[in-house]
Amino acid sequence: MTDDSDARCPRCHTALPTADDRFSSWCPACDWNVDPAGPVTVSRGASRELARHERLYRRTAEHGTDTPPRSAARYVAFAFATVVNLVTVGLAVTGVWLLATGTRPQQVLGAIELLAAFMLFPRPGRPPRHAVDRATAPALHALVARIGAEVSTRPPDLIAFDTRYGAHWTSVGLRRRRALVLGMPLWETLTDDQRLALLVHELAHAADERRPHARWIRSALEALAGWENLLRPDPEQNRPYHDPRQELAGGGRAGNLARAGEMIARPLMGLLSQGAHLLHSGLRWLDPRSVDRTYRADRTAAGLTTAATTESLLRALLLREPAAFALHRVTRGGGDPWEAMRAYCASVPDSERARLHRLSELRGDASGTGKPPTHLRIRFADTLPRTGPALSPDDDGMRALDRELTAVRAAIAAECRVG
Repeated sequence: MTDDSDARCPRCHTALPTADDRFSSWCPACDWNVDPAGPVTVSRGASRELARHERLYRRTAEHGTDTPPRSAARYVAFAFATVVNLVTVGLAVTGVWLLATGTRPQQVLGAIELLAAFMLFPRPGRPPRHAVDRATAPALHALVARIGAEVSTRPPDLIAFDTRYGAHWTSVGLRRRRALVLGMPLWETLTDDQRLALLVHELAHAADERRPHARWIRSALEALAGWENLLRPDPEQNRPYHDPRQELAGGGRAGNLARAGEMIARPLMGLLSQGAHLLHSGLRWLDPRSVDRTYRADRTAAGLTTAATTESLLRALLLREPAAFALHRVTRGGGDPWEAMRAYCASVPDSERARLHRLSELRGDASGTGKPPTHLRIRFADTLPRTGPALSPDDDGMRALDRELTAVRAAIAAECRVG
């Protein structure tokens, strides 16, 4: 970033960085126009979350990522998760007991309890659309298996790609098979070293998630998500023109009683669903180990690749908005959209990268995920030792990997064009 432009900040009169017509000018000195959409506004809840992440980062910097957080929030989160899980188990146990030993009304109640317990279990996810198996992508699966051996976790059952700018894990089918889903827009803009760091981070995160404490908390979060979905009123019934009061005058007594019950029950269900959502958010907020798991995964990625590579990967994550704009633009034209997108992201000037980093500091960019904001992860990676890589990408293997993904790359590009 250079400061040789004649343009001046209208607020503090500091010289602005050299202008790039593709991006808005902004002032690093006073944050003028740091968000071209308008002044940066952060809700009270988001401000508290940012302050909490700052405190957790300071604790991590002082004590490391392997020291269990001895805070009241940790014990409250574990107790909270225990209550939620016991409620789910209690519904199933009492449901079976009432069905086996109860009277007819008690058996009906037992069946309802069993149905509610069944509804609380996570729904089996559908297989990802753009999955690649070992026969289709042997080089990719071999690389992931190699990384899994390094971080002491088994490789995913499925590897897939989608249109998002990121990476995540999901469970598929009744057997809850683990699927690693990589966003093709992110994957195509990364270098080979950064791709390796991304895979290490995701597999290290998966290894950490298999610890008993993490699985106990996750089961409670899934149960609360099930309560929220179970209690949420049907959106089709909430259309603006739907007014049950008008229907009361047009039906018989039984119909009127049913509609009156609906008028009472629907707001109550909405309130209970919102309560389950708040409990879900509260449990995620209370569990400080979710933050530690992210930092540990970043540390593992830095140890197996390099700290500089991990830091560059995290800085690439800040380019979500420019990448989305580039993908929308290039998919409307001809040629290879991924090559055009790589060129666009590589040409993003330092001033724009600094603006996105500053936005992450001001409003965060991971709200509601339990992960720390990207700027704190970058700060953490900057403190890690600068050592040589334990894993390096093999040029021939990476070229073979790219050839394996030709069909998937074309399919996702076509999907982006349609979207």
